[in-house]
Amino acid sequence: MYVWLPNFAMTLARLKRPRLAKRREPLALLEKHGTVRRIAALDGPAIEAGLYLHQPLADALAVCPKLVTADADPAAEADARAALALWAQRYTPATAPAPSGLWLDITGCAHLVGDEDELADDLLGRLEARGITARAAIAPTFGAAFALAHHAERYVIAGDFAAAVCAPSPLSQQATLFESEEDRRVEAGLAALLAPLPVERLRIANKTASVLRKLGLYTIGDVLPLPRASLARRFPDLLPQLDKALGRADEAIDFLREPTPWLERLRFAEPLAAPEDIERVTRALLDMLCRRLERERHGGLTFEVSFFRADGGVEGQTVTTALPCRDPARVMRLFREKLPLIDPGFGIDSAMIFASRVEPLEARQSNILRKVQGEASLEDLAALIDGIENRFGEGRVYRFAPRESHMPERAVARLPALADAAAAFVVAETPRLAAQEKEAAPFALCEAPRGAMPELRSSNAGSQDYSGASLSPQKGEAIAATRALACAGRKPSAHAARGGETPSRQPEISPSRGKAGPKGRRAQKQPATEPSPWELLPERPVRLFTRPHPIDVTAALPDAPPMLFRWRKVVHRIVRADGPERIASEWWRALRDEDREVRDYYRVESAHGMRFWVYREGEYGGERPPRWYLHGVFA
Repeated sequence: MYVWLPNFAMTLARLKRPRLAKRREPLALLEKHGTVRRIAALDGPAIEAGLYLHQPLADALAVCPKLVTADADPAAEADARAALALWAQRYTPATAPAPSGLWLDITGCAHLVGDEDELADDLLGRLEARGITARAAIAPTFGAAFALAHHAERYVIAGDFAAAVCAPSPLSQQATLFESEEDRRVEAGLAALLAPLPVERLRIANKTASVLRKLGLYTIGDVLPLPRASLARRFPDLLPQLDKALGRADEAIDFLREPTPWLERLRFAEPLAAPEDIERVTRALLDMLCRRLERERHGGLTFEVSFFRADGGVEGQTVTTALPCRDPARVMRLFREKLPLIDPGFGIDSAMIFASRVEPLEARQSNILRKVQGEASLEDLAALIDGIENRFGEGRVYRFAPRESHMPERAVARLPALADAAAAFVVAETPRLAAQEKEAAPFALCEAPRGAMPELRSSNAGSQDYSGASLSPQKGEAIAATRALACAGRKPSAHAARGGETPSRQPEISPSRGKAGPKGRRAQKQPATEPSPWELLPERPVRLFTRPHPIDVTAALPDAPPMLFRWRKVVHRIVRADGPERIASEWWRALRDEDREVRDYYRVESAHGMRFWVYREGEYGGERPPRWYLHGVFA
């Protein structure tokens, strides 16, 4: 079966850019030939205006001054046809994109829809519903289907050739190459259907078709009675295409195929049970898989090894890597710690390794001076992260990136430790049509087991180090690096470097500002850099609770900071306070009444020197009484 998509480039342009031109406005797609721009595709109004394909743009504008033009995109057109070929797999697993349509091998598949008529009608109906014009033909050969589809009103089915036996055949007695009567009947039927079609439908070169027309051979029926020897000498590309159309030669179509899974398997004559045998089999499987990954320039991120026992049980272990990897020795080091957990039972009959996550990986050139310079490469850092994650659990090593949200609990996102730095900024689901990209310093956090203190370190040498921040880990606490990210890239002051409080933001005045430089010239004014939105935020704690803790507060009304509050049965008296900082809820998220309450945040310090970040939710005099919460603790 062949599905012809007439003028698909113009159809795609109209669907992707509906505002490009009005419905009855002439539109043309252009391609560049050397220094001349020519027409590559036309719509109906442009053809009615007298334009034609491959016409220079200057000539086209002279004929039709109101012509709307756009650049042709062959790559997007090819991708669209490939996507349609994948969509067409609902009818048959054997589909492929063609230069002007789709190939479908529906052998044995038509009964799943009903019959061939219902299949063709359903396929064309679905394409037309999406605004795609299509014609189709079903024939015993792809060449015949291609030719018939270009002359079908909607679709053509060439399936019954019973009348072809009685009809006069355009074939010569020497032309047929089949011995069986059934094959000759099909050949004669195809010849009768293709005879009135132009020779261009045989998919021959334009030069060959032009010469045939000069010789008076306009249709396929004019070519069929001619001797094959003379046609082969004069037109080398004619006979192969004619034989494919009549079924005399097979035609190879590169159908879309499911990617081969990254899997290797070994079977054993005798069951294995010794630990050293399990390790040796794992290494052999890794060597086989990594050779294939290297051959196809890919690397694995997740490797799963499975051992199938004689009693029907399956034992397996999984390791992950921070970066795509195809080094069997490196992956084997990760498996070596987990293989002792394999229970062979009564023996292992077979083993399998599967790379469930695979990404492209090009070969890298290592730095021969790295050991001399004492610099750790990215691979060394990835190996360290792999060892930590495979020992303490996947996802224990990560980093934070700012996310565009005013709500503190939504202001950060957790990313893989070695993710692309360009993807460090995660845009929240805001009602904006497009979000501006922002830069953020990459941070990595190693989350230790429960009971140990997480450690936060910036990968930028010039940024502040917040590893000294400490807070007793409690159940339900989360890490929120909002303040750390807000200060990323800023040079810490001497007071901050000594571990004191962050000084208030006062404008730094240069002592030489406004004074004349050497030789009486005024010093050049440095261009003002626009501060990042994160730098304009007030001071925030490094760590936030996953859920704010309710507290009992004694405060003067209405907007005074708390004088004391009770948290975890301990009373904290406030000696210093700063605020309020009002944060309103995000209107596109506030679906419930309680989510629409505003928050007034205060930074307070107790008599014991502890600093807290508390907020009041709601306002006095409202429908609901205000409630106080503790959201975080400063270092």
